[in-house]
Formats: sequence, structure tokens, C-alpha cells
Amino acid sequence: MGNEVGLATHNYNDDGKSMSSETRLLIEKEVKHFIERAYHNAKTILTTHKKELHALANALLEHETLTGIQKKALFAQVRTQKQQQSNVVEAQSSSQSNTAPPSSNPTASAAAAAAAAAKGAAAKAQGVQV
Repeated sequence: MGNEVGLATHNYNDDGKSMSSETRLLIEKEVKHFIERAYHNAKTILTTHKKELHALANALLEHETLTGIQKKALFAQVRTQKQQQSNVVEAQSSSQSNTAPPSSNPTASAAAAAAAAAKGAAAKAQGVQV
């Protein structure tokens, strides 16, 4: 289903009887292009959302399973922390201060805080006191 070949089927087990070797190579070229494009798309998504990925992984290591509500709360917590960090960076760059940035691990602390917030949000949604 590529631009060059169009709609076509390819049977690798027919010993080349159903199409020419040129068509077969063209199909393989288009398949390679699709795979490379999908790989780069996935890599871009994962690198763009690296903090969310690590926070989710840490929360899953701690709790094994998360509900949809818990995941939404986790991602909201990570987004809030990202915004707070960018605000701090902007404030530091505008004031030209020479203070050192905090040395704590923001991803781990975000994951722990978000997991706790997610647990509370899920319990609240279910009407359970925490």
C-alpha cells in the first residue's frame, strides 16, 4: 500500500511466480521505508515524553498496576513539575543568579509524589477514604 507500488499482495512462498524481481524489490524498499518511519516516530514520542515514561515505569515498579485515573493523575503531576521547573529556570535566567540547581532526583520524587496523588485520586473517585 505504498505510493510507488500501490495496492499489491506479495507471496514470498511462490518462488517468484506471482511478480517480477523488480516489483519484489520495490515492495521490500517500501516496507523498509515504512518500518524506518515508524521507528523514528516511536523514538520521537518516547524521547519527547521521557519524564512521563520514567515516572510511569517507577510507579508501575512500586504499585504493579495503575488504573486510568491513576495514570492521568501521574501524568498531570509530571506536567505540573515540568512547568514548575521551567518557571524556576526562567526566573533564574532572568535574575542572572549564580545559585546551584537542586541536586535531588526530580524524576524519582515526581514518580513517588504522583503515585501517591494518583492513589488518592483513585480512592476519591471510588468514594473511599485514604
